[in-house]
Amino acid sequence: MNRLINIIFAFTVILSCGNPKNDDNIVISLGGEVATIDPHLNTANIGTVYIRHFFEGLMKKDKDGKIVPGMAERYDISEDGLIYTFYLRTNAKWSDGKDFTADDFLYSYRRFVDPNTASPYGHLMKPIKNALKITKGEIPIEELGIKKIDDYTLEITLENPTAYFLELADMYLPVRKDIVEEFGDAWVLNPESYICNGPYKMKERVIDDRIVMEINTNYYDKDKLVAKNITIKMISDRNTALAGIRNGDIHFSNLVPTQELEELEKENLIVMNQAYGTVFFEINLTNKAFTDSRVRKALALAIDRNYLINTVNKSVGIPAGAFVPPLIDDYEGKFRANGGNYISVDVNDYQKNVEEAKRLMSEAGYPNGKNYPVIEVLVSSEGNVVMVEAIQQMWKNINVDAVIIPREWSVILQSFRDLSYQMVLSGWTGDYNDPMTMLDLYLSYAPSNPGYSNYSYNNLLEEAQKTVNAKDRMQMLHNAEEILMNDMPIIPIHYRSNPLMVSKKLRDYKLDPLSKYRFHYSYLVK
Repeated sequence: MNRLINIIFAFTVILSCGNPKNDDNIVISLGGEVATIDPHLNTANIGTVYIRHFFEGLMKKDKDGKIVPGMAERYDISEDGLIYTFYLRTNAKWSDGKDFTADDFLYSYRRFVDPNTASPYGHLMKPIKNALKITKGEIPIEELGIKKIDDYTLEITLENPTAYFLELADMYLPVRKDIVEEFGDAWVLNPESYICNGPYKMKERVIDDRIVMEINTNYYDKDKLVAKNITIKMISDRNTALAGIRNGDIHFSNLVPTQELEELEKENLIVMNQAYGTVFFEINLTNKAFTDSRVRKALALAIDRNYLINTVNKSVGIPAGAFVPPLIDDYEGKFRANGGNYISVDVNDYQKNVEEAKRLMSEAGYPNGKNYPVIEVLVSSEGNVVMVEAIQQMWKNINVDAVIIPREWSVILQSFRDLSYQMVLSGWTGDYNDPMTMLDLYLSYAPSNPGYSNYSYNNLLEEAQKTVNAKDRMQMLHNAEEILMNDMPIIPIHYRSNPLMVSKKLRDYKLDPLSKYRFHYSYLVK
């Protein structure tokens, strides 16, 4: 079997040989300059990688990728699962030496949901009592369900029991009130104002060139850190990143030139990281061409996902027969393994799928594709146009024609907002290890939903949010996914698996399915 498809399912990658060299400078390159590294305003996944080295929440991930206490030394959960009490570390400080207290989280949580902040991910706070009402501007931020008991004790009240709340507590990061108020948006631009509370602090920042981080000597757990200096090189050109990997100037990069994958594999410079993510076609359900679910199912069935993965994408991904990706946990085992596929991805079943697609098109009033309009598919300039071209040919098997329209992502986002599109190559990588991170995208009132509405689907997800019994809750989520796949408001293509270029010298870098790579324990060998 080709090593390229031996996907890494573990939360960590540990390459063990050689001895740690604390004085080595780890150089990573994940793309060009990001819009911001403010924890509450960042939307870029690579920005999150940087931010998670600088900041720490109430919880954190340990060396093995497990959620453990972070700025909180310990916590209690009420019997009904609604109240979390966090006891902060009394030895925690900000990078400038100022004591870290409960007031810092109180301010930060309120800032995160404040409509004036306009945080793109403020909705992630929705499990906390009143968070959604606050983000909508219906009630003041002071009514958020977080209360300071004393300088080192916080009480957080939830709307409903939330099985994955500790994972969210790892994601809700604090910022310092006096710094934000003094410097405004510019607080993130230089080491003097970028005051943080995590394992590293900013040593240098040159816009469009580099960010250099060094160990935060005021961090309570600094003695466990291995990497002394980490440099982020702002590079957007894949060939430049490849040259850097090969000549040793860069040690880790996600900027893999697709045409070089096989050669890089031969050089042992490629590692595959499977993600909590799915690539799919987003469909405008208000467009007449897609109002019939039988048409949407037919278009889904007519895609040969095995050909895409084995020939077109060259093993970058796993064929998707449903929406929730394989790594996400169930009550027992994995959600995908327990739920099975709603679209057969058996290599021998493609012709059966095509015949079923033809039958569905005929039932919908388009026998042999007759009178069905030409589909317009938007693909971002950085998207996989080659893959969509292959799908374009596959749809000809059911006599459906499509045209591909490349657009800048900003233009596509505007098309989402005003529903001026037919179909878009899209995708989503979840934020936490629970099926809800995927399924709640299609609640009828979700901000990311482009028009799908199903009362039963909404009801199941809302009931799941209130359910304490983990087994019953997961069954509700399986039932919800079944409704989603029967309605087919999206067309899943493949589960995300990201190729990474990694220097043979780099050891103990940490991968996880959220693509939030960590280098706290990394070192270089000769």
